[in-house]
Amino acid sequence: MILEDIKYQLDQFYSFDNIRLSFEIADKSGLIYYNEGKITKAVFDHKKDIDAFRELKDLEGQINIQVSIGEPAPENTLDKSFNEIIELINEAGIDQEEEPEPLIVESQDVSDLSVAVEINPALVAKISEGLAKISGVEGILAVRPDGEVLYSKDVEDPDFESADSIFLYNQSKELGDVLNFKNLESTVCEAGNYKKIIINNKNILYSIKVSPTVQPLKTQIEAVKLLENV
Repeated sequence: MILEDIKYQLDQFYSFDNIRLSFEIADKSGLIYYNEGKITKAVFDHKKDIDAFRELKDLEGQINIQVSIGEPAPENTLDKSFNEIIELINEAGIDQEEEPEPLIVESQDVSDLSVAVEINPALVAKISEGLAKISGVEGILAVRPDGEVLYSKDVEDPDFESADSIFLYNQSKELGDVLNFKNLESTVCEAGNYKKIIINNKNILYSIKVSPTVQPLKTQIEAVKLLENV
């Protein structure tokens, strides 16, 4: 569904300021302005805000999306999260003949970042501290699926890095470049002029910046082994 594609893009920039999504569907175009997890304005095919999302709700097909950072809305006419907007649409009685199809299908597969799990902050910190001690690790970040930073060490901008880590992980899944280690999934990503190891463990991403002086695969194996023994 079109709304699934839009939500996926918005989730990558959950903690960012002033994001603009420009998109095209067939011969129609639209804009969505997004700031710190809230949609501030939406336009699609002459419809605005909630009505724009009502128009998008049942559309299917190819959508082309472009993202611009640092593009505030010309005026804030809406201040709601994506989920709040969907709830409003469903409450209005649209398509009541059928059960609304959820935008995210929950699964027990730990590779699915939508799985709801109970998080123990103390355990996350303990695991992160252990990962930080591995030779060649220059920085460590632990992130929830919604972008919340649970732990960071030697990371200059945790909020930016959290969105970047989720984006890289999802991108690596789409490209089929995720290596499986039993119930863990991990991948080595290129990030600027350095490499980053991202591991999904019980629905928490551990993002590890690796020194260029070490082999990232060796560090990856050590990190996965540490998590398996927790």
